[in-house]
Amino acid sequence: MHPHQDPMTGLKNLESALSQGFRMTRVPFTEDIYYVKDNGLYNKRYTYARLTGLKVEQIVVLDENQPLDGLPCFCLFYGTVEKLRGQGKTTAFIEIILERFKKDLPGRYKEFFVEALIETDNDSSMAIANKLFGASKHDGVDEHSGVPTRIWQTKYAK
Repeated sequence: MHPHQDPMTGLKNLESALSQGFRMTRVPFTEDIYYVKDNGLYNKRYTYARLTGLKVEQIVVLDENQPLDGLPCFCLFYGTVEKLRGQGKTTAFIEIILERFKKDLPGRYKEFFVEALIETDNDSSMAIANKLFGASKHDGVDEHSGVPTRIWQTKYAK
C-alpha cells in the first residue's frame, strides 16, 4: 500500500496536526467524534476521527472520486489503533460514520456510491468490508502499488 493511501499514515498525520493547533469540529450529539471537510485528491474529502484528547483512536476518510454509473463516488479509508483492533469497534465506528456522512453531504447528493479497495493480503480489513458491504463483486490491482485488491462498490440513498 502506498503510504499516502494508508489510513494509519493519515491517523499519524492528523495527530501531528492536532498537536500543532489544528482543530476539527465535534459531530453533534457525540462526545468524542470529530470531522473536517476539505479538498482531497479529486474533490471533497470528509475525515472523521474518534479522539481522546489529541490522540486519534479511529479514523474514517471518505474521499470523493470519479463518478460511478453517473453518481458521485467516495473512496472509503479506515484505520483503528492497534490496541482497539479485534474488538468489533472498527465495523461499528464505520457504520456510525456512514450514517453521519449521509447527513453531512450536500442535498444534491440523493444517491451516491461508497467504494472500498482492500489489498487481498489484508485479511482484517477484508473481513470488515465483508461485514459492512457483503461479498465483493470485483477484483482489481492497485494502480499505485500493483498489489491485487478486492473492490466493494455500494450504492446509498439519502
